[in-house]
Amino acid sequence: MEVETLVREVRRHASEISRLGAWAEQHGRLHPDAIALLRSLHVPRLYLPRGLGGLEVTPSDCALICEVLADADSAAAWHVMVYNAARLMAAGFPQETVEALWGEDPDVMVAASGHTPLEGVRTDTGFVVSGRNSFVSGAHHAEYMMGPMFCDGEMFTAIVPMASCRIIDNWDTLGMRGTGSNDVAVEGVELLPCFAVPQSSEPRRNAYYTGTLYDCPSRIVFATYIPVALSLARRALAELADLAADKVPYASDRKLKARHQAQMHYGRALGKYRAVRGYFYGALQSVWQRASAAESFDRQDRADLYLAGTHTLQTCAEVVRHVADAAGTSVLIRGEPLERIQRDMETLRHHGFANESRYASVAQVKWGAELDYPLLLR
Repeated sequence: MEVETLVREVRRHASEISRLGAWAEQHGRLHPDAIALLRSLHVPRLYLPRGLGGLEVTPSDCALICEVLADADSAAAWHVMVYNAARLMAAGFPQETVEALWGEDPDVMVAASGHTPLEGVRTDTGFVVSGRNSFVSGAHHAEYMMGPMFCDGEMFTAIVPMASCRIIDNWDTLGMRGTGSNDVAVEGVELLPCFAVPQSSEPRRNAYYTGTLYDCPSRIVFATYIPVALSLARRALAELADLAADKVPYASDRKLKARHQAQMHYGRALGKYRAVRGYFYGALQSVWQRASAAESFDRQDRADLYLAGTHTLQTCAEVVRHVADAAGTSVLIRGEPLERIQRDMETLRHHGFANESRYASVAQVKWGAELDYPLLLR
């Protein structure tokens, strides 16, 4: 399927996605109809190999689809990551595992979180796993949960059927409410050996993952959710431009569009948004071109890609703060577009994969210092 067709279909269903987003804000998870709509739009298949019914889109195309979807609903767009992160990681899984997950249904959701390792015990038939994982986005709609598992001094990736888990509804947040990123408890669940995959620094590629997409660093997963921040920043700028045309701030006789401070915030925010969007998409395109040319990626290259994702998200947060400073109390009125944009952006900028501290992680690679976040180098 052509990416232009996917983008056109997302835009065609934008009003419905947005309407269902209001339900998600109230209930802390996507509406079942929204999940069905995402599947009809082939969102789960963006990073899935073609041999399993996937689309294997380029990182830039994935980012564009995510960004357009986020224009309708940021929480729905977050599920581009929920669906596709596990599919990308599965390149290093045994073929048996991949076929068990998606061989019959390419739209199966595997919600993933690396927040807290589970504890595993070996048995004659596989493993018994217990523990509690946090920030499991999409838990209510997933068929499996994937996360780290520690067993006998070795780290595994455990894939646990959600039917055997207990969801703890504790996702009560300022923003991104519809992501449903709850805790999940696992209590003595038996796993087959194929659902406990040893983690290796150089995992072997299974036969399905032979395309150029899987020669890229795994941090191209940024293309599945960093564009949510780009959408929020762009929409904030658009809302401010509309607001400036008519709003007369308190204790003033001039419209907002005539006030120098508001003009300054808007101009700085617009420049930051345009620069960082070009930077992010340029980084994705560069990675794709290098992978297409069969070039390898070293520590410095992976750090550069990580910097692009982190800086994009954090700069988008600055854009929204500029808008808030210009708009004043308009960002505080419940139900107004700027109010939700600000809440969602404030929540996103603290996400562990791209929060402000990841700047330091990049510097550690560049300076040859001790690395505090080894996942950066995947």
